[in-house]
Amino acid sequence: MASHSPIWTLSTQQVYETLSTSQKGLSEAETAIRIKHYGFNELPEPAKRSLLLRFTDQLTHFMALLLWVAGGLAFVSGTPELGWAVWAVIWINAGFSFWQEFQAEQALTALNKMLPARAKVYRDGTLGEIPVREMVPGDVLQLEEGDRISADARLVSAQSCYVDVSVLTGESLPVARSAEPVATEKMRASESSNLVFAGSTVAAGRGLAVVYATGTQTEFGQVAHLTTTVKREPSTLEVQINSVVHVITAIALGMGVLVFLLTNLLVGMELKESFIFAIGIIVAFIKKHSASGKLRGFSPLDVSGTGGFNRREFFLILNT
Repeated sequence: MASHSPIWTLSTQQVYETLSTSQKGLSEAETAIRIKHYGFNELPEPAKRSLLLRFTDQLTHFMALLLWVAGGLAFVSGTPELGWAVWAVIWINAGFSFWQEFQAEQALTALNKMLPARAKVYRDGTLGEIPVREMVPGDVLQLEEGDRISADARLVSAQSCYVDVSVLTGESLPVARSAEPVATEKMRASESSNLVFAGSTVAAGRGLAVVYATGTQTEFGQVAHLTTTVKREPSTLEVQINSVVHVITAIALGMGVLVFLLTNLLVGMELKESFIFAIGIIVAFIKKHSASGKLRGFSPLDVSGTGGFNRREFFLILNT
């Protein structure tokens, strides 16, 4: 019987029926089928790209390339202090962005280490230890004091069971867990008193639980998955700033080309003088417009919401 109700609202018998299992657990044949369907109970591996490549990425994105050019133009136009400042910002931004990515990778590695290597489950009516990665939804998991839980599961039996869920909720004290159904449907899974989660620890008591989520489908796994895949969406202000950057750059380059042609072809300046004059126009235009209007007041070292430096705002270093 399939149920559309949250698993915490079901009776013990309904839990077994919903997950197509029984008190005896799954058979080895059924386990193999479910591994193929759900995959192994493991978290995603950290990215394997080399540190050098990841650092290089921070130096070659669009805004970085624009700043490299802006710094070069500053040197050509005779303002080396501005050029060095712009290039310094590129390296500072790259360093902080790289450090953020490195910390995210280390966090995922730490999360992986928090899961146990083996767990006690019933298979074909016999209790035994299996590798945690082979656990699947429908497995009947035995929990005892001190056990680190390796999958999200619904308790079907509990004796004075307390679980440390601080890794997920931050609660400092163990919380009581029971096998009784919870009547409320509209609540978060983490608030249910009959669910236990991967990464948490049995602080006291014992119980039996039926696994309903493994791997990245667990609450713990979703945190790990977000650590490696989610990119922060730019805010409305950041989108607007990014648009202004493109507009200012396009206009500045257009004016530079126009000034170069006019001074060289119509005024009769030498090629080198026309080029330097055009560079000066480009740099002056960017400096003037990046420091005016609603963009005034932004610092090139504004900190983004993720705790690092926001590359979208670094062009404002030209506000000198």
